[in-house]
Amino acid sequence: MHGATDSNAVNVDSFALSQENLSMHQRRTQPLRLIALSGFLALMFGLMGSLSSVSAQGTPAAAADMGNCVAALGIGAEGDACINVVHASPDAPAVDVYLDGEVALEGLEFGAISGWVPVPAGDHQVQVTPTGEAVDAAVIDAMVTLEEGAAYHVAATGLVAEIAPAIYQVDLSMLEPDMARIGVIHASPDAPAVDVAVTGGDVLVGNLEFPNASGYLVVSAAAYDLEVRPTGTEDVAIDLAGTTLEAGMVYDVFAIGLLEDGSLTVLVVPSPTEGGMATPAA
Repeated sequence: MHGATDSNAVNVDSFALSQENLSMHQRRTQPLRLIALSGFLALMFGLMGSLSSVSAQGTPAAAADMGNCVAALGIGAEGDACINVVHASPDAPAVDVYLDGEVALEGLEFGAISGWVPVPAGDHQVQVTPTGEAVDAAVIDAMVTLEEGAAYHVAATGLVAEIAPAIYQVDLSMLEPDMARIGVIHASPDAPAVDVAVTGGDVLVGNLEFPNASGYLVVSAAAYDLEVRPTGTEDVAIDLAGTTLEAGMVYDVFAIGLLEDGSLTVLVVPSPTEGGMATPAA
């Protein structure tokens, strides 16, 4: 890995776990119903910079300027942070998300995202339940502190028996013309450490372990042939040939699913930067 520094996704320690009747491993799509509550819930290969994660108390780590999400995404108002919820727990069913004790998102299935939505900056209680269950059945119960103007992927990670929240800050700062920014998040609980490489060539990101995030790489907007390999091997776990990166965009790529059952795949979350393109639809 050429000068890259991995950024660990530190799981929030203030969560309660329960082992309900949870089953599901295939990525599916399903319409989501967003419920307006205080404005709540309204990615490929990093080498430079960093994806900031949360501290043990759920407070995002200090970071260099990562842009203003309200300006970059065109959502919310001054004083807001921005959140994208990611369901990355491969054996968990669809879930509901609660903010400060009130339901905010329903029916989020494995491999799906909420899309970017504004949340007032500050301290919040985030809870996740199997869809239709009461909040006291939460499998994740975390207190998080969100910084004004910051953007975060909030992910449910791991198998149900060890499910945990992880938060990754996204760098939406302005890019030079004709450039894109890419980063990778290892969210497959049974996959070994991986390398991300040019197809048949050099390793770009080395030895990335679950549930860590790489740093970011700023690259020319273009199409690239890439692949994901178990660390130190030439075996191709995921073929990413023809990956197109557009100017002014950030791409966060989550490796999700399970190696054992063949469901390992990628979930790409594109986001505009300040001065970049319009916000992709949620």
